[in-house]
This record gives sequence, C-alpha cells and structure tokens, in this order.
Amino acid sequence: MEVNKSFRVSAEANMHNAALRIIQSKGYKIFLYPSESDAFYGHYWAIQEHRDFIAEDPLQLLGIITIWETNGDNWNGTDRRNLRDTIASRAFPDSVAAIENLSDEDFKEQVDDYRLFLNRIFPKEILPENPTRQDFFDVISNFYKWDLENFYEWENID
Repeated sequence: MEVNKSFRVSAEANMHNAALRIIQSKGYKIFLYPSESDAFYGHYWAIQEHRDFIAEDPLQLLGIITIWETNGDNWNGTDRRNLRDTIASRAFPDSVAAIENLSDEDFKEQVDDYRLFLNRIFPKEILPENPTRQDFFDVISNFYKWDLENFYEWENID
C-alpha cells in the first residue's frame, strides 16, 4: 500500500462485496433475511458461535462486527464521551458566540482540524491564514452550501 498517494473512499454499494469478503474471512456465516417489501432488500446477518450481527447493508454489518470485536459484549465501551454530539456541534455552531467561548488552544485545534478537512473538499485554501472567530464561523456555517463548480469562477474574470 502506498502511503504517500492520495486516496478517498466512500460508503457506496460497490464496497459491499469487499465488506462481505472481510466478514467471511473472519469466520462468520453470512445470510440475507429478505424483506417482504419491494422497497427494501432485507437484513444481512453474520453469525459466529453464539453471536448474531444484523444490519441493513454489508458496510453497517462490518461496522458493528468491528465494534463488537473491539469492545466485546460491552459493545458500547467504557468511554462514555458523546463524540457524535461533539462532532455535530463543531459542524453546526449555533452562533459565533459558540466559537468565541472556545479557549485559544481549542480554537486553534478546531481551525487546524477544519483546514485539513476543507483542503480535502476544495481545490484551494478557503480559510484565511489566521482567521478570526467570525471568519471561521462564517466558513463553517456556509461551506456546504457553496456551489463547488462555480466557487472559483471569480478568478476567471479579466
């Protein structure tokens, strides 16, 4: 595997066979419990010894198996932090005041984290070098609404 080469993958149907092969290689028997509805394919089951894992698609199935393999029967783990809400509150700050309430260290970390993320989405840097908290809020609150194809159209004006 080349580590210096860029790579991106997303959860799509063309990943299902890879997920199923991994699950099977771990020794699970895989079944599809068909749905009575034409709108829904059914649930995938992975069975091994006294453990049953059930999901709507192979990627979810691999995910819950991995969670169980990591945490065991205490699948929820011992770390009780609510990362989902933390990540969501970073993505959807209520106001610039939420950004202003961050310590300087937390603000710098958030800017660095989002710079990494935004540089994967946009072909050019969109965060100013040293953004104010208002600048940062404006970008975070709006970047997902921007038309990526026409975002840099202004550069083509003579």
